[in-house]
Amino acid sequence: MSEKDTTIRFELDPDNLPATDWSQFDALTDEERHESALSDPDAQPATARQLARAKRVPDVRFIRKQLNLTQEQFAETFQLSLGTVRDWEQGRNQPDHAARAFLKVIAYNPAVVQEALAQK
Repeated sequence: MSEKDTTIRFELDPDNLPATDWSQFDALTDEERHESALSDPDAQPATARQLARAKRVPDVRFIRKQLNLTQEQFAETFQLSLGTVRDWEQGRNQPDHAARAFLKVIAYNPAVVQEALAQK
């Protein structure tokens, strides 16, 4: 392992998960839980600067549900692949720059997008 590659990766075995004693956690107040979370040096909250630099990805599931559409209907209505919509919603993939822009327009004015897509 090189100096730069210090990340250790592992996968939990779903059939052999570690035991968790939730009684200790349940006994904490919300304030104690918050303080405990902040005391973990590996899990610090993002700074305002980090949040400002973060990519904003439209919430596809939220947009679709606001339109009262199933995944299939959303994909068909906006000429998207059903698999792509599923992957976006399940976090397997994120929309690229063009898709993010398209999703923002869908969220802003879905009727105009549908009208534009209906043009031959």
